[in-house]
Amino acid sequence: MKLEEFINSGMLELYLIGALSAEEVSFVESMQKLHPSVNLELAKLESFFEEYAFRNAVYPDLKTDRKMELIFAGIKAEEKLQSGKLPLITAFSNAGAWLEFVTPLLPEKATEKIFQELLQMENGVTQVLIVSTVDIEQEVHESLNESFLILKGTCVCTIGDKSVHMAAGDFMQIPLFEPHNVVITSESVTAILQHVELA
Repeated sequence: MKLEEFINSGMLELYLIGALSAEEVSFVESMQKLHPSVNLELAKLESFFEEYAFRNAVYPDLKTDRKMELIFAGIKAEEKLQSGKLPLITAFSNAGAWLEFVTPLLPEKATEKIFQELLQMENGVTQVLIVSTVDIEQEVHESLNESFLILKGTCVCTIGDKSVHMAAGDFMQIPLFEPHNVVITSESVTAILQHVELA
């Protein structure tokens, strides 16, 4: 392959983005050794790609940036859960970390249909460890946001006319004014129930 044909073939661009096979990479690198102008062309292409990336970069708005900060702060807080310093549960919560935290609080045997252990109640936030062997009857919330994180077991949560099958690691946020209930589909379900009062 002639040098000019090689430079115009698109192989250098593919080389820079890591889209060549091992054999093609070896070929490009051998051409670099034979022809110093290939290195010059690679440098130009790198500069072009970098400039293009900066020119076309999409930066998150400040609201998105703040939301991401809060999400990562919550994830980091869950690395070592401690009483009195519990983060809010979210769709990004680590169910494994929560289960490890609450395991010492779990009853050895389910003697009650619904076991409840208060984990936190301050600043309008209530978090309760729940172990239920029975279905949760339909209810509607008008003045608080309810959510829960499944730690063990399976269930079906019905909100309005929509049903969602849930298992360990699943999170559910219940909309205000929507009737909802939970049907237990395993021997029991262990979950973190969270109520956040509306200001």
